[in-house]
Amino acid sequence: MAGVLSALAGAAGSGKRIDLPVNSYSWGDKYSAGEQYGADGGYFSSLTGGNFAPANWQGRTVRTIMHEYDFYASVSRTVVSLDGYNATPVPTRLRVNGTIFTLGTGYVAWGSFTTAITYSPSPTNNINWTAHGLAVNDPVMFYCTSAMPSGITASTVYFVQTVVSANAIKISATPGGGAISFTGTGSGTRYGYKNPITGYQANGTLAGNVFAAMLPRAATITIASPAVIIATGHGLASGKRVQFTTTGALPTGLAANTTYFVINAVTDMFNLAATQGGAPIGTSGSQSGSHILREVVSITLS
Repeated sequence: MAGVLSALAGAAGSGKRIDLPVNSYSWGDKYSAGEQYGADGGYFSSLTGGNFAPANWQGRTVRTIMHEYDFYASVSRTVVSLDGYNATPVPTRLRVNGTIFTLGTGYVAWGSFTTAITYSPSPTNNINWTAHGLAVNDPVMFYCTSAMPSGITASTVYFVQTVVSANAIKISATPGGGAISFTGTGSGTRYGYKNPITGYQANGTLAGNVFAAMLPRAATITIASPAVIIATGHGLASGKRVQFTTTGALPTGLAANTTYFVINAVTDMFNLAATQGGAPIGTSGSQSGSHILREVVSITLS
């Protein structure tokens, strides 16, 4: 399913609101759920709902917020994922609907990978990676399905030591360290990973839809002034924030992935305004495809 998360990110009183699409929400049964807010074209590209303009928190890019709840095990896991490996600043608190969670580092994922890797062993010690786009000290990781070259350990974080060319690098064990010497060319499928994403994890007891938001749903839009949004059982009150995604085109007057305010809400329909309590928006022209309505909800990251 798709939706939107609006994150007030930063220290209390100085936060910046960030809109992230909710790209999945699934229930295992009535006692368990998993939801993911945000996705990009890299590691999270398998999620539905399309890409988004990556959000910024104190100079770091927020990629996703994920929540999982298991009633039977009494386990709740919430992960905020930001670009970088051992990067600063580090988020320490997540506030959801008045409940504050302490964040710790959960795991490292990777924003992109390739199987177009070959190894030129000692004395060359080059890793050949077509159009790698890497810079000195960028973190990287490698894996071979059969055997790694001797001197390089699978699934271990290394750093670019030298950019030999646009298609080759040398690696070191630490930033600024000496180039690693290795023998052999590896075997099987050879993977190279870059653009690390660190997940900062909070454990607690939040159940189900932690943001208490409308689950994303199909909507139709009239070509009228004002436009009427029709979404069965939306449950939204006037003043709530929403966005749209579409498989085609929205009518003139509305834009995808843009926050609007609900006004004149009644059962199954409402109007929209560009600002809180503003004038109703009219639409014109034509439209195509299927539209998804997503509520904007808020958390605070600090």
